[in-house]
Amino acid sequence: ILFDKFNDTEEDAIELSTFTRQFPCKVNILDYNPVEGTGLKKTTEEKREAFEKVLLSKNVRVSFRKSRGKDIDAACGQLANK
Repeated sequence: ILFDKFNDTEEDAIELSTFTRQFPCKVNILDYNPVEGTGLKKTTEEKREAFEKVLLSKNVRVSFRKSRGKDIDAACGQLANK
């Protein structure tokens, strides 16, 4: 999950690409559904696309999963307790 101003920079993508070189893997980027009280926000589409572009340029397999469950306060597929 990419969070706005937390882990969505080009430097973060480079760090992740370095980490993933250690073993075969695929990076799944999930859209974050904001949940009240966490203080976290989802990154912008532009930042996500730039992040993906960096990973792809480093030969990292990447997929993006669009958000589901926003209407029930699900955070990346997990139901939130209210």
